[in-house]
Amino acid sequence: MRDIRWGWTRRGVGVRVLGIMMATLVVVLASGVAPAWALPFNKGDLFASVGNGKVEVYSPTGTLIQTLNNGLNSTFTTGGVFDSAGNFYVTTFSGNVVSKWNNNGGLVNGSFMVGCNSDCESITRDASGNAYVGQADGTGDIRKYNLGTGAFITSFNPTTGPRGTDWVDLAKDQKTIFYTSEGGVIRRFDTAANIQLADFNAIAAGSAMYALRILADGGVLVAHTADVLRYDSNGVLVQTYNFAHNGTLFALNLDPDGTSFWTGDLGGDNMVFRIDIATGAVLTSFATLQAGDNTLAGLTLFGEITQGCEPNCGGNGVPEPATLLLLGSGLIVTIAVKRRARRSASVSRE
Repeated sequence: MRDIRWGWTRRGVGVRVLGIMMATLVVVLASGVAPAWALPFNKGDLFASVGNGKVEVYSPTGTLIQTLNNGLNSTFTTGGVFDSAGNFYVTTFSGNVVSKWNNNGGLVNGSFMVGCNSDCESITRDASGNAYVGQADGTGDIRKYNLGTGAFITSFNPTTGPRGTDWVDLAKDQKTIFYTSEGGVIRRFDTAANIQLADFNAIAAGSAMYALRILADGGVLVAHTADVLRYDSNGVLVQTYNFAHNGTLFALNLDPDGTSFWTGDLGGDNMVFRIDIATGAVLTSFATLQAGDNTLAGLTLFGEITQGCEPNCGGNGVPEPATLLLLGSGLIVTIAVKRRARRSASVSRE
């Protein structure tokens, strides 16, 4: 009789616990927050924008970790950025929206930022939590948004040509945006004074420039069709990175180690390459496309170095508060189960 009573008591508690856990899961899934067992982002993870609404997340050695999908089937996904909590945002080019995921890979909103005029291609952020979105076509305006709410704030109309504000990056001064326009110059615009500044490089490069990153010393790295160029803080070309590849070098970003950068081919074999900044040596390379992907059109790194968002550019790998709540609830439930089980066993022995 004691065994029967103990068995039924334990089973009853188990059913109640299962019900609590299932109810919690339903609430979490309904809220759009990733469950506790989703894969959190880790420093150094490479986010490859591969189109058809997707971003493939790879380890630094090329292991596919997970696939993010905005559910919009947007032909291209392009530039990305993280906020201080590690949430991820990506532009969708002709989709004309910016999608958002939390730092566990849970989709928050496929259309988190809206209103792009034509082909929003790149995104960067400042230290105050604002985002700047570059548009390749249409007005070519740079649009400013509140990164926390997705609300549009204002727009800027810098000089463009031959295309729009393709790829943008913000300087440490929190006001100067460096951008490319698919020509041979890196242009600059002062968002505080709302005026055009002189081009960064006085001597134009021979081919189209695409994604760029400002370096800590004020220099710039830029993807340049067949190679990558490095300029010093005065806009003087100091290094050219040449290596074997099969496509247009289009994407570019800095690795968290501060000594290397990543770049990738648009088209061709859609390979990515990690390059040593000082020596130009290829440290890592791998293909990015999976079945159902379109083409590589942007690279973002968790923990990446950007000058405009210092000191916190995201990439700390801290779970979302709601995820911590789910984990905490599981811990509380486990403790309650053990306490109830011990109490029931004690009663059955009396």
